[in-house]
Amino acid sequence: MGVYVKALARVGLFELAFALSVVGALTLILIALLQLFGVADVIIPFYWLIPYRYIFPLAMGLSGDLLISVFCGIVALVSSRRIHIFKWAVLMLISGIVAGGVGGTLIVVGGLIAIIASLLG
Repeated sequence: MGVYVKALARVGLFELAFALSVVGALTLILIALLQLFGVADVIIPFYWLIPYRYIFPLAMGLSGDLLISVFCGIVALVSSRRIHIFKWAVLMLISGIVAGGVGGTLIVVGGLIAIIASLLG
């Protein structure tokens, strides 16, 4: 019975990591595309009040480029389907660090949970 519970907990961790990475990737892609077209201030309410845009420039990611953020979001979205494989979880972690922001943070958390779950089993 203990092996079954451990396997079930591991699957639950992978499902949580998958959900976080998909939501993070979609958020990252959507916000980056809205910023790219210059309508983020209009569509996202109170976007100009987000303090990390002005106070913490590193929170925008290592690149700061919007096209790289879109690319990292697509990479994270593709790799979320294979999150149970250790290499894909590391790739997701790296793409979240490079992209940064709210979506990148969700991707990093999802990648960390996937790495922990793969090391458990």
